[in-house]
Amino acid sequence: MPDCYANCFISSLLRGIAIVLPIHPRTSLLWISLTILSVNPCSSQQADAKHSLESVLGKWSKSHLSVDGIRVTHTLELKRDENEENFEHVWSIHGEDESRDSLWEAKLKIEPLGEKLFALKYIENRRLAPADKTHDWQPFGLTLVVQAEEKHLYASNSLDRETWIWQREGVESNVTSGSRLEILSPMLESYSGTHDHVGSEAYGVSNTKSHITSTGKLTPTGTVLEHSWVSIPEGAGSDQAFEAKGIYSYSVKDKTIIKQYQTSTGIHMTGRLVSSQGKKMLWERVGEGPSGTVRELCQFDFSEPGIFKHTIIRRSLNGVPTEESGQVIILKQ
Repeated sequence: MPDCYANCFISSLLRGIAIVLPIHPRTSLLWISLTILSVNPCSSQQADAKHSLESVLGKWSKSHLSVDGIRVTHTLELKRDENEENFEHVWSIHGEDESRDSLWEAKLKIEPLGEKLFALKYIENRRLAPADKTHDWQPFGLTLVVQAEEKHLYASNSLDRETWIWQREGVESNVTSGSRLEILSPMLESYSGTHDHVGSEAYGVSNTKSHITSTGKLTPTGTVLEHSWVSIPEGAGSDQAFEAKGIYSYSVKDKTIIKQYQTSTGIHMTGRLVSSQGKKMLWERVGEGPSGTVRELCQFDFSEPGIFKHTIIRRSLNGVPTEESGQVIILKQ
């Protein structure tokens, strides 16, 4: 039995006991205790569930390319029925050829599966377009699992198939929440230090001691982080610096943080956050440069206050492991 339902059962039982207990000075303390316990512990959870359910309702759209290369737009509207008890949907499909447009109506139930997940259990549907394929109400056995996150709706009817990602219609912008980048907050500090670089054929960096600085800032929406990494060899000017300028943002499709950066040595890299724990982040990165294809696993470690530990766990150039693997750069605020 789920904890919520178990607690509700106990709460109901205690309320029943409280009703039959006589009020007596010797039992007043027990009476007070039972009265306190009789507060429904599920009320806040039920309110949260209702709020989450409301976030699923509304009008959503999604576009994709058909097998013939035609852009097709699906529009899904989820709403309560006239009695405000069950739910209905209107699903339409529009393409370049209006004669192939489709329209369905359906009746369904929406049941909670957890804190954010809901099951859309269809009862029946009818097809209103195109004219040669219409049908009246008939049983419909589809079940969708959905989750609304901000202005996107994730939906799936099978774990071994692609999850559909819908965007909410009628909003000015589908900007994601800045909270998605909270894990990157240590990067907003400035760090610097000196590092005796072993050199990198992959990045076009010479074997020399360099002064390194790392800085970051968020854009006004808080959803994009701009990062700068500058390494200047000792005795050289800024015109000889190795610069890497990066952009970090949350990918709704990949459900993780994606980054892209370019360097002053002609490297273009893309990366994704593949693992994080505490203040450690593991990035998988791949890119192209003058010497070929670079692949690497890189760890950012902010576990120690005021310290940025940058470690190349593995790096390869054109599929061949390099001696640059294992290199650790330590910067401080």
